[in-house]
Amino acid sequence: MKLPLKNRSLKQSASPSTKSSKGTSTKRHHHPLRPAALAGLALVVAAGGAADADQDAGNPNVTAVEPGDTVAVTRMPDNIYLRSQNDPDDLIWDRVPTYRTTLLPAPPVHRSVKLRFADEIEAGKPLYFQVARTDERFYIRLRWKDASEDRATTVDDFRDGVAVQYAINGVDTSYMMGSGPDNPVNIWYWRSDREAVENLAAGGYGSTTRLPEQNIAGDSAYVPDEYSDDGEWHVVMSRPIEAGDSEHAANLERNPVPMGFALWQGNDNQRDGDKRVTHTWIRLDAAGSDGETAADG
Repeated sequence: MKLPLKNRSLKQSASPSTKSSKGTSTKRHHHPLRPAALAGLALVVAAGGAADADQDAGNPNVTAVEPGDTVAVTRMPDNIYLRSQNDPDDLIWDRVPTYRTTLLPAPPVHRSVKLRFADEIEAGKPLYFQVARTDERFYIRLRWKDASEDRATTVDDFRDGVAVQYAINGVDTSYMMGSGPDNPVNIWYWRSDREAVENLAAGGYGSTTRLPEQNIAGDSAYVPDEYSDDGEWHVVMSRPIEAGDSEHAANLERNPVPMGFALWQGNDNQRDGDKRVTHTWIRLDAAGSDGETAADG
């Protein structure tokens, strides 16, 4: 049965402030997992602003990914557990490959969105991500530089947010929130004013719908930088591998899974369609068929 996708946009609506609990190519990226002794290198992060100012660009433990590339999911042994289900800073993440992609301003769907763009918003924004799974659960960890921890939405202030989007069908689906009811996308949407991650579907602009099954879990941490004015968000989202009966939930056992990202930064006054996104899909080898695990040295 097709879910009637409602006429509701993915908005940064007002909510009370709360504290956190803590061109297409076909390259395939996978490289040996680094030992824990190299954790310090793996946690070097990019400077905010223009992508060409990215301080992590030369880090050998970070692989640059372009839209159209394929990345492999790391398998976590079933006898290894995070300190909590979605711990954003567990040591296990030091042993999972880190990828970097550049987010660019989303194409404006209305001229009012374009009016909000400041000159600095036109620049690319580095986003770092890691993907891992066990036999039962899929995890994605995101991190990015952010000069301020924005948790509330008021008349003049806007919260931070990030979303992961998966095409239900193939790469011909539009990366801009799907191509109609027959080619929708599944969206996992985290917002900084609460720890809950929304499980959404969309089939085009203005059709974002909250799904009946809210089975995406998440956690986050904002980490200030003692040496600069920048801080960094660390966000983990996870879901059981089995999607249940929902036809609008991403099938994380097929290969590849088209995946993309969206980012809202409150200090840049970003909300609604004013955001940075991946232009075209990154292909996710969700099966983790390479056979290497996070226990490998």
